[in-house]
Amino acid sequence: MGNPNFNFKSLRGNAVLRWEYMPGSTLYLVWTQTRDDFERIGDFNLGNSIHRLAQANAKNIFVVKFTYWWNP
Repeated sequence: MGNPNFNFKSLRGNAVLRWEYMPGSTLYLVWTQTRDDFERIGDFNLGNSIHRLAQANAKNIFVVKFTYWWNP
């Protein structure tokens, strides 16, 4: 059986910009960033954990959504 002590950290953030350029028609810009880190040692040290999480590779996702309202 493996060592049950470990330290997994995760940070996720989202930002959404919404612009209604005409009544009923919108443009959305979305940015998501995820960072995670894993250590085999189970000791908790807040300063060290935050530093390691800040140094972890970031995964960025950008999405654009465009809607147009057809006025009959």
